[in-house]
Amino acid sequence: MNQQPGSRTPGNPYGVTTNKFWNFIPAAGEKPPELLLYGAISSQQSWWEDRVTPQQFNAELAAIGEVPEIIVRINSGGGDVFAANAIFTRLKDCSAKITVKIDGWAASAATIIAMAGDSIKIARNGVFMIHDPAMTVYDTFKAEDFLKMADELKVIKQSIVNTYAMKTCRKPEDIEQLMSEETWWTGETAVENGFCDELMFEESSTVVENASKIVVNSVPIDVSMFKTLPKQLLNSPHNPGSLINSATNPINKPQKEKEEPEMAEPTNTITTVDALKAAYPDLVATIQNEAAATERARIKGIEDLANGNYAAIAKDAKFDNPISAQEMAVKIIAEQNKAGGSYIADRAADADTSGANGVTGAAAGAAGDDGKDVFNAAIDKLFPETK
Repeated sequence: MNQQPGSRTPGNPYGVTTNKFWNFIPAAGEKPPELLLYGAISSQQSWWEDRVTPQQFNAELAAIGEVPEIIVRINSGGGDVFAANAIFTRLKDCSAKITVKIDGWAASAATIIAMAGDSIKIARNGVFMIHDPAMTVYDTFKAEDFLKMADELKVIKQSIVNTYAMKTCRKPEDIEQLMSEETWWTGETAVENGFCDELMFEESSTVVENASKIVVNSVPIDVSMFKTLPKQLLNSPHNPGSLINSATNPINKPQKEKEEPEMAEPTNTITTVDALKAAYPDLVATIQNEAAATERARIKGIEDLANGNYAAIAKDAKFDNPISAQEMAVKIIAEQNKAGGSYIADRAADADTSGANGVTGAAAGAAGDDGKDVFNAAIDKLFPETK
């Protein structure tokens, strides 16, 4: 979000920014108004249940007025699918022509908003990615709860498939497969596959900071949740459709009039835990406290789920082979199923051992050839009197 604290935008006279991840730029001369979606599509309040944040977006969009065109500029790794769906619907309902320009990345939920464009343009070196929706679980749940969550994810995926299908005219089953495989495209291949309409003659500048975060056109994008990020998208100068890692690409470095001697490697490199504690005591304390709180929550979740039962499973889950409460719930269900099967097998074995399976039926009070009551004789056989 490119908005400074305290600034005001059309339809937002009080400068409320708590839940904003967008920014409207009014028209200037012949330049149409723009909607900037740079960074994560998320807010502190859910767009599914919240009313304040969607109303704020709608008010700012309405404040633009009747205009022939709105430019939507995207450089985002995705985020809240409900927010993305809401923005998609509002843009599709708008009378103005919607021109989407993907300046760097459009991944995950950001691609849903992109589908609102009457025209979708992407930089040749841009990135477009679609995948299955996912749900983060923090609390303790029963098996029925997980089944319900799975059904919800299926509905969400189908809604996304319908959105892509309207734009691309591809078969839903083809789109479902592409999402399941977590498909990555450069700008060029996104156009070839029908998810974008044309290329823009711009280049994306990408810096790889670490294994879980990259910076695209100065916008940090968290890629830790993605499973199949192709490395050639980040640093492959031989691939004309790839992004170049500007952190190592000498072409992107400013030319110096005079070569300067290279700086020597620092000699105070931290290589031990004690050295890290001495250099950054507050940071280490914060990490330790957060780790302890996370572990306490995990142990409590396991104990609440076990509720005094399944001691062996709980001990294994807590200490021997640490797992989450959710993973332990699956083990408990498997144990319950196993116990149920053993009970039925034991009953069958008892019946064979006792001879009950060999007892034939007879009418009440019927007597055998020797004059004895057959029914009472069978009972005596099963439960002989002890002296």
